[in-house]
Amino acid sequence: MGYFDENEEKSVSDDITALVENSSKEEKLRRKEEKRLEKERKKQEKLERKQKMEMPEEEPEVTVRITPEESVVEPVKKKEDKKKGASDEKAEEIKETAAEGSAAGVIAEAMEAEASEEEESGRKKKKKKKKDEKVEPGEVNIVKDLLSLIVYIGIVILICFLIVTFVGRRTTVHGSSMQPTLQSGDSLWINMLAYKFGDPERYDIIVFPYEDDVHYIKRIIGLPGETVQITEYGEILINGQALVEPIKFEKIKDNGIAANPITLGKDEYFVLGDNRNNSRDSRWSDVGLIPRDKIIGKAVFRLMPFKNFGSIK
Repeated sequence: MGYFDENEEKSVSDDITALVENSSKEEKLRRKEEKRLEKERKKQEKLERKQKMEMPEEEPEVTVRITPEESVVEPVKKKEDKKKGASDEKAEEIKETAAEGSAAGVIAEAMEAEASEEEESGRKKKKKKKKDEKVEPGEVNIVKDLLSLIVYIGIVILICFLIVTFVGRRTTVHGSSMQPTLQSGDSLWINMLAYKFGDPERYDIIVFPYEDDVHYIKRIIGLPGETVQITEYGEILINGQALVEPIKFEKIKDNGIAANPITLGKDEYFVLGDNRNNSRDSRWSDVGLIPRDKIIGKAVFRLMPFKNFGSIK
């Protein structure tokens, strides 16, 4: 006759539960160990690949790989394996770090060498470019200087032409009427604009026409509105007063028409040559008084001879 023992049934149930739990724990431990081993295997393969890249080829090394099937999960040994695995894993990480550092060093050296080559190439290119730049500006400067010189010469020629045509005129003295100030053959520069902006002054040396192809050069003595007279003693009177000249000339022997007082008009000038006794000037009726509009210009500069080069006084 059967009976139901409640305690016995509970004990069996507990045993089954414990067995299931132990089995589940073992399965978890086994999977965990498989993952660890797989991770170690991958690290080992990675390390081997790096070592092959860094080191020369040698005879293949025999390695023993642990597969999940060869592992035995033992609860007692688990802790020791775990410690050993952690230690091995740390050692592998150190090796991997060292290998990575070595590989990084090789790569860095290669990159540094490449950068050095590029820098050297860049320096050579810069030197070449600087050399070219040094040559090219020089050529440009030569052309620029030549153009500047041509323009400068052209401007000087134009200025000289304008001066000769409109400002001044070159003339040559013939005769001795202006000695000792001017000698026959002296080359003079006549300022043709001198009296365009101002009035002739006493003692100016002027040029005026005498005949169609003949010009006289004389010194102004009397100004418009003044009365001029030369006495029998050769003294020049201006408005009845004796004229004291800055330059001492010889005493006048022939006073001509100026023996009597001559009153000048508002635009008339009385002129004499510095060689007072060998000059055809306002003392003679064929020359007479000089109207302002007949004055060509003022002699201001002696060009030749070179020993007397300079301004005329």
